Amino acid sequence: MPVAVNADTLSLLRSVPYFRPLDERDLELVAQEVAVRSYAVGAMVFLEGEAGAGLHLVAEGLCKVYRLSVDGREQVLAVLGPGDSCNEVPAVDGGPNPASLVSIEHSTLWVLPGEALSRLRQGCPSLDDIIINSLAMRCRQLVQRVYNLSFLSVTGRLAAFLLQQVDESSQLNRQQWTQDEIAAHLGTVREMVSRAFRDLQEAELIAIQRHRIEILDRVGLEELT
Repeated sequence: MPVAVNADTLSLLRSVPYFRPLDERDLELVAQEVAVRSYAVGAMVFLEGEAGAGLHLVAEGLCKVYRLSVDGREQVLAVLGPGDSCNEVPAVDGGPNPASLVSIEHSTLWVLPGEALSRLRQGCPSLDDIIINSLAMRCRQLVQRVYNLSFLSVTGRLAAFLLQQVDESSQLNRQQWTQDEIAAHLGTVREMVSRAFRDLQEAELIAIQRHRIEILDRVGLEELT
């Protein structure tokens, strides 16, 4: 179902790195190609290895990008909120989805199929530079993830995760991130995450309360990463 072109639509599109630099005319062209889809909690949006599902933008809710090993172990690649995007690679190269996407709360997503993105690139030449810059950013993030997995201890990976995920008040919502989910994001198991949390708490770098985790010493956490 096409999305109505209105101020809210254009505002969300501006928040996505691909489209933020576009002028009003080009944003309206993008809005005319976008389809809107709703997903219940736990609904599968697309699967790794299937034909490219297109560029996905989160309008409302939260979704999780992940991969599974052959033995069913999950690696969380990203948790996406409003304004975030994913699956840009198959939308550009026409290949299969490199990962799976599932909604972790009721979510509304906007989708640009690969063919639609190709048409937009023809009508909006500046979109190519925007896509290149965005993919370059993704590559840098991937290099950092490989570094963390290769060279940091679980405690160091947890410190880096907390620094990245906390809000402006230096707090993390424990209801949003369970230890199982953090373990999947860090590429380890729950027991190792529990031990790492104890280490950070005993070092007085963080404080753990019932519903939140608070950073007490940001510099101390940074020294672990």
